[in-house]
Amino acid sequence: VTATLTAAASGYSNWSHDVGGYLGERLVARSPKELLLRWVQFGCFTPLMHAHGRFEQEAWTYDALTLRIYRDYVVLHERLLPYVRAAAATAARAGLPIVRPLMLSDPLDERGWSLADQYGYGPALWIAPVLERGAREREVSLPRGEWIDYWTGESLRGGGEILAPAPLERIPVYVRRGTILVTYPAEHVQAGLGDTPGSERPLEATLWGEPPLGGTAVRLADGTRIGWRHGRWSIPPGRDVSVAVR
Repeated sequence: VTATLTAAASGYSNWSHDVGGYLGERLVARSPKELLLRWVQFGCFTPLMHAHGRFEQEAWTYDALTLRIYRDYVVLHERLLPYVRAAAATAARAGLPIVRPLMLSDPLDERGWSLADQYGYGPALWIAPVLERGAREREVSLPRGEWIDYWTGESLRGGGEILAPAPLERIPVYVRRGTILVTYPAEHVQAGLGDTPGSERPLEATLWGEPPLGGTAVRLADGTRIGWRHGRWSIPPGRDVSVAVR
């Protein structure tokens, strides 16, 4: 995780790692189940997600629970493609990376200069990977502003530390209040993405909390603009977009 933040701060926007580790545990065994699951959760929220190793680390070689959790995060990673590609377009235009350490996104927040185990992912997500063996909770330093727990919908005020629950199947993830998160529908991803052009794929647009100024909008990498203002959605004609408010 620290290497990921260092790469981002050094100007690398597309960055990846081997989910589960390449060399194995102490060079002699495959990744333990817990480490594999925590690693795939981290991999879900990095730009390039892939698994590569010397040992048999395919999720289906462990057990049904491992396979289910692993698959859920692979699906979520693919669902986030419209959001991530929009962040990648920003990186191409302005150099702001997809992974955003706090010291880069808010340099006036002194916590960011020593925070090496959590990060912003694009403009609207805050990610706190679980790194300790056996941990089922972890401390999260939320950036300033208002946030919503991705899993529970709980509203939280940033600028301080919270103790986040982190059962084995969950990585702490938070969404900045008032933002629109655009994803692919789960059933579309599960059916296989194939070679359909991105501009023809169905989309889901979710507004996470009412924007403080009454309106917000996002622009995707293909130029699609989706907005919300005072209870009304703005969607390009002919584009298949389902909408929701959380």
